[in-house]
Amino acid sequence: MDNLVDPEELVDMEEDEVLKFQCNLCDTEVVHSMTQLLLHALATASVDYTTGDIFKSPSSVAIGMKTELAGYIIQRCEPLHESMAGHEVRSDQLIKASIWPTEFLSDLVDDFVTSKRNMMSHVSGFFSSESRLNKIKDFMQKLEMENLWAEDERKATAESILKNIDVKCDFHCPERFDMPEKLAEHKSQCKFRILNCTNDGCAVSCSAIHIEKHDSVCPFKLVACEQLCEQYVMRCEMDKHCATVCPMKLINCPFYGVGCETAFAQCSLDRHCSGFLQTHLMYVVQVITRQGASVNDMDQRLQLLEKVQSLNELSGALDVRTLTLVTKEQESKINKLERDLKAQETKMKKLENEFRSRKT
Repeated sequence: MDNLVDPEELVDMEEDEVLKFQCNLCDTEVVHSMTQLLLHALATASVDYTTGDIFKSPSSVAIGMKTELAGYIIQRCEPLHESMAGHEVRSDQLIKASIWPTEFLSDLVDDFVTSKRNMMSHVSGFFSSESRLNKIKDFMQKLEMENLWAEDERKATAESILKNIDVKCDFHCPERFDMPEKLAEHKSQCKFRILNCTNDGCAVSCSAIHIEKHDSVCPFKLVACEQLCEQYVMRCEMDKHCATVCPMKLINCPFYGVGCETAFAQCSLDRHCSGFLQTHLMYVVQVITRQGASVNDMDQRLQLLEKVQSLNELSGALDVRTLTLVTKEQESKINKLERDLKAQETKMKKLENEFRSRKT
């Protein structure tokens, strides 16, 4: 008996024969994230696999490890692809793969890396050390510099994985056409087509679905001044503009130092100065008056200092004999005071004795 062909499969085969021109454009952001994950997975697996091995280095196993990694991911994705083709009930893995493809791939590469950790790594506790992270980072840079896994190759691998797991076609375009002209026309309007940022100085390229989001944060985008002046400034220059040349920048009055504490927009300087001319003159007169009083006070202090200096000079001119006479005069005065003090003490004692005798 001849094998019977499912009518639905026959229709699909006929469509494949007719619609043989496929778009295949993908979300560039998702693809870029997946390519970085693949590079990090290769570097991590190569470092962990050769830890403590004096005969092997990460570079010596990287090429073979790359082949193993790609084969492992394809093998893990095949059951999902088959379940989609057979319209089976979706598993949690399938749902995660179709909604969060980057997270799904991250889980796969984590499982692969874990399987490549050797016994020496486990025993030494190497995985929690800062040294391991630095080695992985350095080896990633080496992989890129030496092109051991070219970016275009990683991108093709990531796109292939994405097309296999993106059930809802949220991250790639599944459209097919019977003629190349129709495909070209579609690609010019496809939501996953690559667009360059139109802002001068920006070199970013991304899928059309992300260009609006990028434009909202692009540092080279000309935006209206945050201080509401009439100028448009690049987003990355806004802080500098507002703090320096913006006409609406708040400044203090030039007469702030003499009493005017008004703050206003830079463009209003002339209007303020002309409108408050008399007030500013009054502030200036008050300051001059205070300064005049200060000058008089300084003159008086200067005169006192000059007198003190003259007295010091006079004291320096006295000879030793004069100083001796002055000292003797002071000593005689002190002796007289001491005698007077003793006489007073004698008188007080006499009064105390008289008071006591009367009391008895």
